[in-house]
Amino acid sequence: MQDTLKIAGLVLAGGQGRRMHYADKAFMDIDNRPCIDWIIACLKKQCTGIAISANGDTQRFSAWDYPVLADTIQDVGPLAGVLSGLEWAEAAGFDILVSVPVDTPCIPDNLVKALSPAPSYATYAAQSHSLVALWPVCAARALLAAQLTGITEQNRKQNTRVCTLAYALNARAVDFLPASPFDPFLNINTPEDLLAVQALWQARTGGNAHGA
Repeated sequence: MQDTLKIAGLVLAGGQGRRMHYADKAFMDIDNRPCIDWIIACLKKQCTGIAISANGDTQRFSAWDYPVLADTIQDVGPLAGVLSGLEWAEAAGFDILVSVPVDTPCIPDNLVKALSPAPSYATYAAQSHSLVALWPVCAARALLAAQLTGITEQNRKQNTRVCTLAYALNARAVDFLPASPFDPFLNINTPEDLLAVQALWQARTGGNAHGA
C-alpha cells in the first residue's frame, strides 16, 4: 500500500545559521559539493517530487530545478517551513512528505522506507530528530495550520515545537541505531560541527556517499 503513495521530499533550508556566523548552510562544502546537493541526490532516489523551504533570494537555488517555498508565517521557527512544504505537497497531490534539514548530509538512502508508514520521525539512541520525519500530508497540514495560527503568548513555546505536531499525530519514533554505527542525522550548527562531519564523511565514504 505504501508503495502506491505519492511521496515528496522537503529540504528545510530556512535557518539563519547564527552559530555558523550567518553562513547559508545549504552551501557548506561537503567533499567539494554544497551540502544541499548531497541531500537532494539522496531524496531523488526516494521521492517523486522535491521542494526547498528557504527565504530570501530564490535564485541562489537555480542550480536545482525545484520549487523554492518561502515561509508564510513568521517567527515560528522551522515549523513555518514544514507548513509551506505541506501546503505545496497537498496542492500538488502528494500523500506523504518527508522533511529533512539542509544541514544533515549523512541521511541514509533508505530513509523513507525505514520511516514508513507515516507519521513517524527519526531518532538515534536517545537523540530525537523531529524534523527528519514522514508526514501524512492532509492530516499534518490541517493540524499544523491550526497549531501555528493558534499561537498565543502563553502557548508560543509549546506550539512552535516540532514534537508538538508529532505527538498530535501520534507519530512513531524510529530508532536508526541498529542500522548505523553513527548518528546519520548529525546536523551542522557550528564550524566545529562542519569539520567533524567532513572528517566523518571522508572516513565513511571516501567521498562517494549515496552512490553519487
